[in-house]
Amino acid sequence: MIPRIFIGFPILILFLFAAIAVIVLFFKLFIKKPWIAAIVALVLLLVGAFFIAMPQRRFVSHRVIQPMGLVLPESREDISNTSAIWSPGIEDEFEADVYPSKVSAVRGLGPLVDKSVRDLVGDVNKPSKIILFQEASDRTLILELRNAIQRVMPEAACTIEAELRDLQPDEVGVTMWTVGTGSQVAPWARSDDTRVTTGIIEANVFIKGRDIIAKRRFVEKPWVEDFSGFLNNKPNDRFIIARSSESCLAESEANHQAMENACAQVAQMLERTSGRLSAVQANLLSQVNPNDIIEGGLVLDRFVQSFEGTAGKIWRQALLIDASAGKLTQLARRKADVVRAKKMTWARTFSSIAGLLVLITVVYVFLNAATKGYYAWSLRIAGVVLALILIFLLLV
Repeated sequence: MIPRIFIGFPILILFLFAAIAVIVLFFKLFIKKPWIAAIVALVLLLVGAFFIAMPQRRFVSHRVIQPMGLVLPESREDISNTSAIWSPGIEDEFEADVYPSKVSAVRGLGPLVDKSVRDLVGDVNKPSKIILFQEASDRTLILELRNAIQRVMPEAACTIEAELRDLQPDEVGVTMWTVGTGSQVAPWARSDDTRVTTGIIEANVFIKGRDIIAKRRFVEKPWVEDFSGFLNNKPNDRFIIARSSESCLAESEANHQAMENACAQVAQMLERTSGRLSAVQANLLSQVNPNDIIEGGLVLDRFVQSFEGTAGKIWRQALLIDASAGKLTQLARRKADVVRAKKMTWARTFSSIAGLLVLITVVYVFLNAATKGYYAWSLRIAGVVLALILIFLLLV
């Protein structure tokens, strides 16, 4: 491919003649009338500074890319970080806006039931018994709710009964159901058979004549709830989890940290598969950025959750990454194409610089011969200055 600098070759030669002539005249003017040369240099400096400082238009893509997934080809373990924000039991300590399963949402109802009971009967008149009426609710969820209530209210007896009945004065009743349920195909599924549900778990806490409804929202993310069990059900697939590393004050910060963790893990995988490449190529290949993750379709699913902390909301985010060999191979090829494109760009740049140096030398020889060596040093200085300017423009 012919460097762009040589497309207008005749015009370039005329430009070099003119530029060298102007530089020579400038030096002659500087020797005879330095104050005029200083004014001209100052004007040129101000003009150059204006164009450098002038903001350039940047074209930003507004295309929305749906997240798809992160992947691990060799290991089937969760190798993401285990920071305090992801420690077990944190959902029992803080109130979350959403939970990754029905079971975890029911566990989150425990503190709300405790608060509702205290609002109904008061802190002084604590009930001696809490009755959970199962009715049409799932037995597993009812048992989980009883355990959650007993954790926060160990002083109250909590029993389960099948059908609704009238309460005694020392009893508080609780019923539970699911509302607003929806389902969709699981993002990681190979077919439409695997579906996940969303909805709200409601608990009605009541005494005679009064009741309070407590709610917890859930979005089924089995890979967040039990990653090992999730992997065991998919022996032919490879996944990793990328997580935010710290307690974040904004959702965008949690997303940034999770993406950084995803890039680091995927880069480690690419490094392990680039043994035959040179050190420079392997280094460039392992420089994974968020665009590589998103455009490569590596993000299969994401889970964003916030907690009500003492100083406001804190956020965390997890990404399910598709680490299949096919995805990583596709990403490696894309990164290799980028490496080759960079090498071609540098090759064209250096060939252009070499061509310009040859051309400036030819022009210098011609002008020096035409002036019979009278302006030899001025021409040499002009040629060097012009060469440096053109090289700077090419590299920038």
